[in-house]
Amino acid sequence: MFEAMSAVEPAVNLSTLVQEAFIDPIRSVLIIDDRYPTWDTIFGKDGYDRGDKRRWAEPEQMHRVVRQFRDKSPALTVDIHDGGDNAEISRYLHQSDLLVLDYQLEQMEPYGVQASQILAKLLASTHFNLVVVHTDTEDLVVPFNTILLSLLSPIADDQKKIALASDLLDKAEEEDDWEDIRAEVAAAFPASAYLAYRRAIDNNVTPSQFIESHAEAVHFRAICEKAGWKAGDCRLVLCWALSKHEARMVKTEGPPAQFRWRYPGESEQAWIRTSGGFIAFAKKQNTQLLETLRDALADWKPSPSRMISSRIRAEISSLGVMAEDTTFSDRRAYWKYYQELLAADITGDTGDSQRRTLIEAHAARHTERLLDKVGAKAVEFGLKLVKCDPTSADSAAPGFGAHYEVPPTAEGDIDLTINHYNAYISTKPVSGWHLQPGHLLKVGSDLWVCASPACDLVPEQKTQIGITGSSKAKTKPFVAVKLHVRDDVGRADVNSNTMVFLLDEAKNKVATYSVFEKSGENASPVWRMMFAENFGKFKVQDKVADLCISEISGESGKLEVKRIEAKIVGQLRYEYALNLINKLGVEFTRIGLDFVAPPDKAKATATAAAVLEPLKDEAGLKDVAAVAG
Repeated sequence: MFEAMSAVEPAVNLSTLVQEAFIDPIRSVLIIDDRYPTWDTIFGKDGYDRGDKRRWAEPEQMHRVVRQFRDKSPALTVDIHDGGDNAEISRYLHQSDLLVLDYQLEQMEPYGVQASQILAKLLASTHFNLVVVHTDTEDLVVPFNTILLSLLSPIADDQKKIALASDLLDKAEEEDDWEDIRAEVAAAFPASAYLAYRRAIDNNVTPSQFIESHAEAVHFRAICEKAGWKAGDCRLVLCWALSKHEARMVKTEGPPAQFRWRYPGESEQAWIRTSGGFIAFAKKQNTQLLETLRDALADWKPSPSRMISSRIRAEISSLGVMAEDTTFSDRRAYWKYYQELLAADITGDTGDSQRRTLIEAHAARHTERLLDKVGAKAVEFGLKLVKCDPTSADSAAPGFGAHYEVPPTAEGDIDLTINHYNAYISTKPVSGWHLQPGHLLKVGSDLWVCASPACDLVPEQKTQIGITGSSKAKTKPFVAVKLHVRDDVGRADVNSNTMVFLLDEAKNKVATYSVFEKSGENASPVWRMMFAENFGKFKVQDKVADLCISEISGESGKLEVKRIEAKIVGQLRYEYALNLINKLGVEFTRIGLDFVAPPDKAKATATAAAVLEPLKDEAGLKDVAAVAG
């Protein structure tokens, strides 16, 4: 009893939180090492010769590595592959939570080629993969640089610039005392300098700034000065030097993946982080790979949101089936849902959009109910995380909030963080199969928001609203309110419930709009009655939806119907759409009263001065005040 009472709960810190969020959920491990016998080899007819030290690793070392995974509770499932068949490896990669990868899978140099190929395939998957690269290499810099350079996408592939730089190098070698200027430039710009440059440009450093001020460019800068190159020439030769490192990189489609890393020696742990996973590095002498991985993850400093998300995934994986059984226990409700799904209209241009929308809604509700069952531990984890954050005890202390790497807002600048937060909580990607309140329509260069109630927008219902015979014309009348770009957004504007914050994902920028063109109580919204073709039905493609609309125009001097191609580019969340409609309802139901407001004195004085000014000379007076007198 005394021992139980004296047991001290381990202190909660970033390392223990990382352990709980990323390490504890691991259930399976795949070891790829040509010096580890596979299960097929061990249990095969011939077995394997433990004494063949040229072929196999020391049994004690292999046992220590495997035992750390088997000693966990629950014990981890361990599989082994010898790395001999790349095609076969692809079948294994998706099965494991952790990959232990030997760097030297080749029998001779160059090493790391096959390991790099395996990692490229793994990190291209949709899973977040944890990897420990295990190596006999004495200096971790070698495998680190090889792996990272193989994963990055090239950025210096402008052949015209490379050709111009080559001419500069030829000319310099002909005119000056250079033994081999290409070799000197290559030596002055090794892999470490290349990676330093990649990190610098990710932090918005220009090529010229890198050449002029970064320590890794000292030798390169000395060559530029000796050759007498101007700034533009230096940038060209820099492009040439970059291209030498990028010769074996694979050009990938789409934007390059975002990488972060720590060099060996830059911190206690070397690691690479990309959207596809996390790679730690360890020498073969180090068999405590889970500890190495945990320490590297802690050095990465994952954001609290990512750690909580990882904890949620772990709970769903652990309790998902049990929670599903409980969630689906109401068979009648789900039977009714399925009948609605079968009855959905799948005809016409919009195809299965209605059925797709029903499934999306069902998935959202199911996910919510599933989280109700499994989210308790994730909530407890989140509370523990916030409680141990140093900022909770001391507001001036740097805490986990710094892990988001959000730069402080300069005095007088727009707070981009608030705009991003407001866009995140109030808008969502386009969804549905027909027009809904809160849909944001791009019409030409203007943005409009649908402000009709949801019950008036159901296709083929309330067909007499707006115009006579709307059902025959297959049109859906709706009210649209124009949104005005507003850069001068203050606290009062945000709290007025008239703002729309829309994130442009391509530019990672939030545009701010208001239903009022200017601030102030006297502003009025601009609205139109519009008519959506095909009862407002649409099909979402690439996060947007095309919608043909018509509006009444009097630009020609008489009423005309103008047909316009519109695009639904965003959507307010339902509660924000309702709030906006409610706010606009007040504007649409204003009553004109007969109150008479007192005149604006300043405006009246200015008007009088303008009227009396022409009389000044005629009266022979010096100022208009005398005229008024």
